[in-house]
Amino acid sequence: MTIEEVDKCHAVTQAALELIAVQGFHGTPISQIAKLAGVSVGSIYRYFADKDALIHAIHTQVEEKMHDALTTQLSVNLANRELFMQLIKTLVLHLYTNPLEFKFIEQYYNSPFGVEKMRKKFLEDADPCLCSDQDKPFFDLLCEERGKTIKNLPVSMIHALAFGPMIFLVRDLHSGFVALNDDLLQQFAASCWDAIKL
Repeated sequence: MTIEEVDKCHAVTQAALELIAVQGFHGTPISQIAKLAGVSVGSIYRYFADKDALIHAIHTQVEEKMHDALTTQLSVNLANRELFMQLIKTLVLHLYTNPLEFKFIEQYYNSPFGVEKMRKKFLEDADPCLCSDQDKPFFDLLCEERGKTIKNLPVSMIHALAFGPMIFLVRDLHSGFVALNDDLLQQFAASCWDAIKL
């Protein structure tokens, strides 16, 4: 793609992200995305086969950005508890400072798109921890330590215990129901660890 095409593609994904975060997948027509992005509807279909392809592309971008945030300053020599807490704190701050992405991710994983991904990740594989494409730091830690320092539960249940509270915290932060400081964030991360540790 040329620089102009890359810029247009970025404008489309950013416009779609902004609109979907507020209006949802079904409430955001391609025509509205095109208008906000400053491109024609036809231009969007040059880069994305359909609206579903656009949604998946945004999901990939959001996930990559989140993965980069988690791994950029990752101290791999930490003990499991400290590593987990570092990851939780980084993820909370990332999702708090990127509210559009957080809203998109929530919608994605509560839609047929995300349900299908989760089914493949957690249900269809005999042991999801053996999947070679799972290189995310949380997944690696939780799978490697399951039954050792972490409860020997299905990976999907461990994820629910570890990430469920975090989702509610980020929602409350965006709503202004709670103000976060370093001490509270440390206590929160420790509590998430306590939920999954043996």
